Amino acid sequence: MYNMYGQQTHITIRPAGPEHGEALRILAQRDSAPVPPGQLLLALAGKEPKAAISLTTGAVIADPFQPTEALVGLLQERARQLRTSSGFRARLAARRARRVPRRALSPQPAGTLRAFD
Repeated sequence: MYNMYGQQTHITIRPAGPEHGEALRILAQRDSAPVPPGQLLLALAGKEPKAAISLTTGAVIADPFQPTEALVGLLQERARQLRTSSGFRARLAARRARRVPRRALSPQPAGTLRAFD
């Protein structure tokens, strides 16, 4: 995919996490739609969300100011693959259970990293 300046942009499709909350709200506002309910799958161009789909309802939000038709098609196909794969919900629950919150690291001299408390 290319951005508005003709530069190639990398596309990533991944599950949405809590860190994407604000970006999803902005994306939904641009699309004049609510953030879809349930687990979301994102299409990122570079590091910026351009489209999202709900894995539970199939509802889509996308940036109306960017060419996102192909991204939405990719999201719909990946969502279909995930919904039809065996054990999707079990794997998703196991992945969430394995997540360990990252602790912020304090600025320290090189080689002496300590976590904030």
